[in-house]
Amino acid sequence: MAFRRLWLILALALVPPLFASPAPAATEPRQFVVVYVELLPADTIRGAQKLEQLAGLAQKAAGFIRFDVNQQIGRPNFFSLVEVWRNATAYQNFLAAARTKTVLNALDRLLEAPLDERPGNLVE
Repeated sequence: MAFRRLWLILALALVPPLFASPAPAATEPRQFVVVYVELLPADTIRGAQKLEQLAGLAQKAAGFIRFDVNQQIGRPNFFSLVEVWRNATAYQNFLAAARTKTVLNALDRLLEAPLDERPGNLVE
């Protein structure tokens, strides 16, 4: 009888590891950013060129994954920038780069409203 109890305890102790799945390795989450841009109507073309220039700089930056410039249909002076970066550090480094700052400063004079930046991480 004692042997049966010992066997049952041993069996029950071994069952949970059989069904446990290994935990995924902790990785730094990707940085997702959406920026809404409202240009002065008279400066839409120049502003769009600056946004494309910004996208070009992003493509050369370390940690770049994706950078899309989208123009709103029906309101041509409204844009959204959809960005994906390897991590938050890569995004911050891109913003801190001298060339990026130069383009953002030039873009600032063409804006109807301040840039509406919404960073976040993908939740799975």
